[in-house]
Amino acid sequence: MPQGYGRAGGRKGSTSGPGRKSGQGAGQEGECICPKCGTKISHKRGIPCLKERCPKCGTPMVRA
Repeated sequence: MPQGYGRAGGRKGSTSGPGRKSGQGAGQEGECICPKCGTKISHKRGIPCLKERCPKCGTPMVRA
């Protein structure tokens, strides 16, 4: 294998391709929903729905 290439054959230090922080977040708009009781709240920017608790039953919310 030529020098400068990693084990997977890609160039070392390459910024192409998937990876961490590749824009897969759902964005700032939308709702969080409780999977247990169905309560919906608006999504708060910078706070993942899983970190939010349902105001009615206390279950962690999921993205709607």
